[in-house]
Amino acid sequence: MTYQTTITRKGQITIPKEIRKILKLKEGKKLELEIEKEKRKVRIKPTRDFLEFAKKIKVKKKVDPVKVREYMEKFYVRI
Repeated sequence: MTYQTTITRKGQITIPKEIRKILKLKEGKKLELEIEKEKRKVRIKPTRDFLEFAKKIKVKKKVDPVKVREYMEKFYVRI
């Protein structure tokens, strides 16, 4: 499928409703933009949030995913 949108004066675009629905995008959701300069293409995909994964992890001892995220942000550097 191909969709068309317009760039505003501020450099913003509107993502069509059908695409937002397919990608399960909601207000405030972060996106990744990947650029292929040679082909002049941009790929848009939702970023993965650590808390989405934390809910799926089965552990013997119950862990608060918010505390784990705070710990990771404090001690690990994002690349």
